Amino acid sequence: MGFKNFRFYVFMLAVFTCLSMTACEKEKLAEEAKIEPPVRAYVITARIDKKGTNTTSEGVAVLKGTYDEQSKVFAYAIEYENISPALITLRSGLKGSAGELIREVYKNDNQVPLKQPLTGSLNLTPLQERNLLKGLWFVAMCTNISAAPEISGSLTLKQK
Repeated sequence: MGFKNFRFYVFMLAVFTCLSMTACEKEKLAEEAKIEPPVRAYVITARIDKKGTNTTSEGVAVLKGTYDEQSKVFAYAIEYENISPALITLRSGLKGSAGELIREVYKNDNQVPLKQPLTGSLNLTPLQERNLLKGLWFVAMCTNISAAPEISGSLTLKQK
């Protein structure tokens, strides 16, 4: 009887050894097969008004845009009413801060009035992309009356 028990234990040991070796190979295969994250595209909007600026301005504006992670291009169109902008900027920063200037979208140098919608595009750097996806971007509109923004609004992103 001792010999039969010995053979049984040796057989079980061989089976467990084979199973553990094949399990390790599967883990290696899973590690080697790296999955690329999906490339996302976003629809971007911003309601631009007096809420974040503590002014009495009646001006309002809307930014509509798109962003594609593959091409790194942010395209936008801005329409406004009841305001005569002297400076429109895209900024990055926490809510309530002056933010870091990303780009001057429009600067009035005694030119003819803007045609609406005001359109443009921007190729983003990795830092700009990260801040945009975190929701740290906003639009600020200034008039000749004040150097401080008269109206502003945060950009919100929605996946397509």
